[in-house]
Amino acid sequence: MTVDAQAELHFRKLEYMYHSAAINRSIPSCMTVSENRAEVHMRVTTDFWHSAGAMHGSMYFKGLDDAAFFAANSAVQEFFVLTATFEVELLAMVTCESLRAVGTLERREGRKIWARAELYDDNNTLAARGSGLFIISQRALDETVGYVDLPPAD
Repeated sequence: MTVDAQAELHFRKLEYMYHSAAINRSIPSCMTVSENRAEVHMRVTTDFWHSAGAMHGSMYFKGLDDAAFFAANSAVQEFFVLTATFEVELLAMVTCESLRAVGTLERREGRKIWARAELYDDNNTLAARGSGLFIISQRALDETVGYVDLPPAD
């Protein structure tokens, strides 16, 4: 298998891992991973809004952390990365139901990876941004974390 083919398979396995997580069955979403980058699209109904009629901050965090996390893990094929720290800056109240988070890897030093993400509403307005430190764990990327080949298409 060529290096490019191996990387593409890694990205698809990360996508499958994301989609197989229990939390992502309750929040309709999809994600694409490429080299040092991940993009998450989420649908958040009014069930995720607070009493002032806008999206709860936990949903900002989820979109930003997911995008940055998978951008970081795109550079690591053997092990699961862990979010060590993550800082969120809320820039606008979100009252729409469609969000896009774009994560990018900034740098890597040994087991430490820094990544950032930006969250956009359905008008492409920047609603939040975040950045964090991710640590390469000892936990293998394997079937126990949902890191598997895609099931065959019907």
